[in-house]
Amino acid sequence: MPELLNVTAGTPGAPENAVCVSPHKLLVALTLTLLVAAPARAATSTSEPRRPEVPRFSHVVEVFLENEEAGKTWEAGGPPHLQAIRQAGLYIPNFFGIGHASLDNYEAAFAGVAPTSQGTSDCLGQPYGTCIFPPSVPTIADRLDGAQRSWRVYAEGMAGAPAGGPCLHAPSRQAPDPYQGPGTNGYATRHNPAPWFDSVLTKGGSEAYCQAHDVDLAELWKDADAGHLPAYSFVEPDTCHDGHDTSLLGGCALDPEGPSAPNGTAAMDAWLPTFVQRLTSSPSWDRRSLLIITFDESESSDTTGCVPCRDGSAGGRIGAVLLSPLVTAGSTTDWQGDHYSVLRTLEAAWWLAPLAHDGDPGVTPLTGVWKRS
Repeated sequence: MPELLNVTAGTPGAPENAVCVSPHKLLVALTLTLLVAAPARAATSTSEPRRPEVPRFSHVVEVFLENEEAGKTWEAGGPPHLQAIRQAGLYIPNFFGIGHASLDNYEAAFAGVAPTSQGTSDCLGQPYGTCIFPPSVPTIADRLDGAQRSWRVYAEGMAGAPAGGPCLHAPSRQAPDPYQGPGTNGYATRHNPAPWFDSVLTKGGSEAYCQAHDVDLAELWKDADAGHLPAYSFVEPDTCHDGHDTSLLGGCALDPEGPSAPNGTAAMDAWLPTFVQRLTSSPSWDRRSLLIITFDESESSDTTGCVPCRDGSAGGRIGAVLLSPLVTAGSTTDWQGDHYSVLRTLEAAWWLAPLAHDGDPGVTPLTGVWKRS
């Protein structure tokens, strides 16, 4: 198994054996790790079969970072480790958020729904119950359950937040959500899509279903290391690691990482390489695994969207990077998409019915980039 990379050396709380890894070494290590799982191609005297439109993935892990436009992250001049990760995978430069605020993007990515007034305000100051979608609104969880495919949301900081535990949300539907941070162990309910849908939250007449599927990020490593990674995983780092808590917001002073930890894009650049290396080195990672790394939205001044999608997206150009043995390292595609398009791609891979705007005529799955599996 390749050595676990850790770029947090010299920061408070870093392991004693943490090492500083250059972006070049990171790129080489990630590329080798991804290629280990790639299938060998048998020699043949005939032409290759046509590439499948969308592979039937074994595992898809989607990671959401926060509030940055593609030109300041994935592209020239961006943080060095993000640049190295981009070079290890497929880059989608024309990938867009749905709206502005956080919650509306998380809801769109999980259920294909259009932004609501509650979502575009992050449900701030409003009774929690008024922001929850009714049981009649399905999510990707419903589709996966119907296809007998597993899923989980992994939210960092949830277990250690005040009154923390799985499926963490406001204790009363009549009160505003208190987990808005800072000071809530880096956990923000608005960055966790599951508790905003009663089709998840109260399925079966209690919260047991949600609590089994919406868990702290620490559970991801138990699942991945045991070879039990779900078919679909939605990963949300805490508000320091996802880059949300910038210096303008006081940095990570009130997060578990502390005031001396890097913040903003520097925080995500420090956190992400170790996460990627550990996941792609785990027993769960195989030749049909896919890791998607993107952002919820761009800067608020960027209201561009996926024009060909014709789905109303206006969350700005955020870009996305895909890491998998199924894609070519260092490649770029001119395909345009958004959070709805990711759902459409998963639905095409697993033969699932569309949900809402992911079924719009202009929303297409990502094709033309996949290797044979």
